[in-house]
Amino acid sequence: MVQFRYDWFLKVPFADRLFMARFLHRSIPKSERIAFLEDFLAADYEAVLGTIYTSVSKKAVEIMPGKFAEIKIPTLLVSGEKDIIIPAKMGKMAADLNNNIQYVEMANTAHFPMLEDAPTYLKKLQDFLEIN
Repeated sequence: MVQFRYDWFLKVPFADRLFMARFLHRSIPKSERIAFLEDFLAADYEAVLGTIYTSVSKKAVEIMPGKFAEIKIPTLLVSGEKDIIIPAKMGKMAADLNNNIQYVEMANTAHFPMLEDAPTYLKKLQDFLEIN
């Protein structure tokens, strides 16, 4: 998918829905889906490839738990209950590695809970930052 990023893809009917299907449990406005797809299509090839390799590689699986354990400041880790990319149970496991990590699992959201349920996400963030 990274290699085949052409602007004409924006003209394919329902391309925005197809592209976002793996990231979302709930629908978001078309304008947001299009903006997300445009951003992906415009992103630097090396940056996109690097993100994929660092997030789904064997090395990432071996190194990241140690990095979570090293966190020294209060950190909010938010997972979407329906996330198929980074399942919520993996987020919980990461949070359990360090008492500095506060874990929140957002119901009925997937990989982008901030897009699917912005009011709840914002409230959780404000609570964490103690902003009322």
